[in-house]
Amino acid sequence: MMDSLFSALLQYGTTPSLIVLAFVVGLLVKKLEENAKKDDERASLLRSELSKALQSMEEKFEERFVSHAKRIDELNNRISCVERDYLPREDHYKDTAGWRAELNRIFDVIIRQLEPKK
Repeated sequence: MMDSLFSALLQYGTTPSLIVLAFVVGLLVKKLEENAKKDDERASLLRSELSKALQSMEEKFEERFVSHAKRIDELNNRISCVERDYLPREDHYKDTAGWRAELNRIFDVIIRQLEPKK
């Protein structure tokens, strides 16, 4: 098909065929320039949308970061309260050991008082 088109153009002479080819090349260049402009518009639109998406993601990340930081602070406060109020087992046994001995002595006194006298 292209061969028949070129051969038909060449029947009218070299100058008319060069004019037609120059016109076709001009149309193609114009079409390429239009496509380049559209590509630039699409690229700028894509850049702006990507920038908006990144900004949105950054805001969400900051919100989550702040909420997690607050949660970590709350947990740190709770842990410090537990550490402050925590009594080691050994200290507990030391504190209650004296009481047990005293209670045993009181029970012994009560039992002696309740025993029948001989």
